[in-house]
Amino acid sequence: MKIIVKIIRLMYRLSVLLLIAALIAGMASPLVNPYYFWPMAFPGLAYPLLWTALLIAMLPLIRQKRWFRGALLVLIAGLPQMTSHFMWSSESKTIPESADLYTLISYNTLGFSDRDGNFSNYNVQFKAHDFFKEENADIICMQEYPIRKGSVKMYRKNMNLNPPLPVNHFSWYQPGSIYLENVLLTSSAYRIINRGAVFTFDDDDYAIYSDIEFPEGTVRVYNIHLQSLLLKGERSLLNDSPSAYLKRSALQKGFLTIRKLKRAFVKRSYQAKGIAASIRESPWPVIVAGDFNDTPGSFARHTISRGLCDAFNAAGRGFSATYALSHYPLRIDYVLTSPGIKVYSYERRKTGYSDHYPLIVRFSIENGEKN
Repeated sequence: MKIIVKIIRLMYRLSVLLLIAALIAGMASPLVNPYYFWPMAFPGLAYPLLWTALLIAMLPLIRQKRWFRGALLVLIAGLPQMTSHFMWSSESKTIPESADLYTLISYNTLGFSDRDGNFSNYNVQFKAHDFFKEENADIICMQEYPIRKGSVKMYRKNMNLNPPLPVNHFSWYQPGSIYLENVLLTSSAYRIINRGAVFTFDDDDYAIYSDIEFPEGTVRVYNIHLQSLLLKGERSLLNDSPSAYLKRSALQKGFLTIRKLKRAFVKRSYQAKGIAASIRESPWPVIVAGDFNDTPGSFARHTISRGLCDAFNAAGRGFSATYALSHYPLRIDYVLTSPGIKVYSYERRKTGYSDHYPLIVRFSIENGEKN
């Protein structure tokens, strides 16, 4: 009987050691470029799960001081990164009466295709426009906005409505085709004095920037959509039991999924570096909004957010998951701001029109000059 108890204790300690090692790897994950070692991205993806698992696993070790202290030390060291995933609460900010607040909405519209199949594309577009009007948006950054290429009236041939605000910046697309394409669209209530794009090596634009002229000064607004995971066949792992997925040639499916993840991790790494380089060259303060397709513990998010404030950390709470088709809390959409831009509120709105939830951020421009 004593031998069995010793074996159980040994196995338990080994599992705690593995959790500690995995959590330390998760802490290092944002610093390791997946191009050089892509498996390091996985602990970052599972970071909240690893941190919570270690917290639970260390409780039975409370009488074993060395083990308990060691696990506690790792948990405390990993707490700052945990707060990028989860916020207990945020400070309530008093809005000065003289403050001019602006509203930005970032939304991956999924081509205005209703994920639940309850509405047509036209109905979803009307509902989305009503939502934008209700929030009195000043800037709307949309990803996967549907546009018909080659049509004389561009988007009007595809949808009944014009873009929601008067000044618009579409991402680059090839004319001459009659087919639909999902593009980036930044819609603004204020004048855009300059437009630009960030391209991949194969001329695929994944970010556009618009220099928007506010009364307080010019701000460069980035609208981005990083490489998707393309896990359509694996969605059952996120929103259903994984048993059905495992029954269907588990080994083959597993290798295919890992290949997709590797491709996405690596591609997002150089996309992120391209955007970070563009941000450094900006003559204006910046706002970065869009679908990163990656978690707060990722290399992509860490690289782009360097020197910027995450609106979620400034005014969010909870996990604020933005991917609607997952029970696991995936926050993959972000709004990041330069220090001269103060965020007063952050809201993730649970609409049912897309596989993403829109973000609503209200901010003021305290310094229109780049620091």
